[in-house]
Amino acid sequence: MGRTGGTMRMSEISELISRHRQGYSLEQAFYVSPQIFEMDIERIYRRHWLLAGPACRVAQAGDYFTYQIAGDSIVILRDELGNIRAHHNVCRHRGSRICLDEQGHAKRLVCPYHNWAYDLNGALCSARHLPESVDQSSLGLHPVAVRVVAGLIFICIASDPPEFGATAADLIEYLAPHGLERTTICRREVEIIRANWKVVAENFWECYHCASTHPEFCSVMSYAHAQNNERLADERREFERDWETATQQLGHKVGRVEFSDRGLHQGGRLPIRPGFVTQSRDGQPVAPLLGEYTQFDGGITSFMHLPLIWYVVSNDHALLTRFTPVSPLETELELTWLVRSDAVAGRDYDPDAVCWLWRVTAEQDKTICENNQRGIMSSRYQPGPYTTAESSVNDLVEWYLQELSRND
Repeated sequence: MGRTGGTMRMSEISELISRHRQGYSLEQAFYVSPQIFEMDIERIYRRHWLLAGPACRVAQAGDYFTYQIAGDSIVILRDELGNIRAHHNVCRHRGSRICLDEQGHAKRLVCPYHNWAYDLNGALCSARHLPESVDQSSLGLHPVAVRVVAGLIFICIASDPPEFGATAADLIEYLAPHGLERTTICRREVEIIRANWKVVAENFWECYHCASTHPEFCSVMSYAHAQNNERLADERREFERDWETATQQLGHKVGRVEFSDRGLHQGGRLPIRPGFVTQSRDGQPVAPLLGEYTQFDGGITSFMHLPLIWYVVSNDHALLTRFTPVSPLETELELTWLVRSDAVAGRDYDPDAVCWLWRVTAEQDKTICENNQRGIMSSRYQPGPYTTAESSVNDLVEWYLQELSRND
């Protein structure tokens, strides 16, 4: 069993990694140790692309929002030419935070400490009493790598970001018909899950728990019970074949992308259940059709990315989930629901109806993750075996340990 307190040496962490038993959950220290948490930040979250939010959150030039990740505050904004940029929220004078609000609108970014001002491209444009010997052009805001793909903003705080082209190509292929760049925010919620980010990740990478904890989800998605019943599994397979044929006849996208050397992502299109055209309480439309769709096909587009990004898009609305490690025992969850940009709340859609399924499901997931974390902190916790229904979780853990072992 791993250690729950005290300072761990690198040799001890290396020993934990080397003795991990494949097919089993991690030892206790991986879920509680401050030292391992810091390694997670440095070797996972500072190295990989992260979902910042939807592009519609910065609809106009000057719109911005901030994202707190790994001790850094990042400002994501749209510049005067319509490009989306990201900067470290750190004044080049003496390091003050510049944007203090979570979101807002500004023609220039002005530090509240000594009023150094930066244009939307990050260049320093005003600094009172700066000596002539100082090169003002060298004092722009530190940039952050940013990619905007199919209406979604991704950032990477690494100095040398990994390749993202294959992931971008797959996302464009599957998300482009939904037109997420032409959406607006229906609702956005942020809450703290009192559990280590890996506890949260393992939960979201399997549906082994769905039948026992998500009755609403199971009432909408017919695959949830199919994994536990061979008759239902046969019915689901037949339904999927029929749905795929009908969907192709409509000219809509079908298919899947599996994990491969192309990128740290998987996803594609799958059907909901017979008679359901969207992920709503009764399966009936809750908002105007998105993007290129002129009729419902009863399917969703769902993608997951390592380390922990997940979103699902119906024909008439979308949900983005953003998970951010906060501390060894806390993970921030941001839920953002999108609808068509010209849709009007109360006339074209009811926000409660749009958000129903994933609002209740997220609350249930929060409860079971926190219960899981409490159990892991027991003196009697030991790593347990993953079932055949949790192979994706085992893959997640093996990838995580490989990344943690890298010291480049």
